[in-house]
Amino acid sequence: MRMQKKEIRCLIKYENVAQGIYNYKVFLPLKSGWSNNSLVTCTNCGELFVIDWENPETENLSVKQIAGSTLCPTCNVVLSMYLADYPATIRISENQFGSFNDKAVFNQEEESEIVDFYELRPSQKGLN
Repeated sequence: MRMQKKEIRCLIKYENVAQGIYNYKVFLPLKSGWSNNSLVTCTNCGELFVIDWENPETENLSVKQIAGSTLCPTCNVVLSMYLADYPATIRISENQFGSFNDKAVFNQEEESEIVDFYELRPSQKGLN
């Protein structure tokens, strides 16, 4: 079974995410109405994944439980071993990580766009 993509509305910011790293593109999912998505990243390759917390399948589960034995579609590692909350953790390059505190960002729909990410859902088996 292949991992599905999900489109979500994100605020796009260009921020300083590490020393000497400016204007780095950061995705911040909009939280409005019934929408409650968050992003996590594969710390091995930097791929981003969306978790839909409104999905009954994700209720009362941790990110690692949701990932289970799912393999990253980009680098093929077991995701539960390599996941971190995004944008608290941003993989910039093989040896460099950055972060962005999104607490001070307000939802500004006019600066947002629809972006598609792989959706992380429980009970997905390894990719074929």
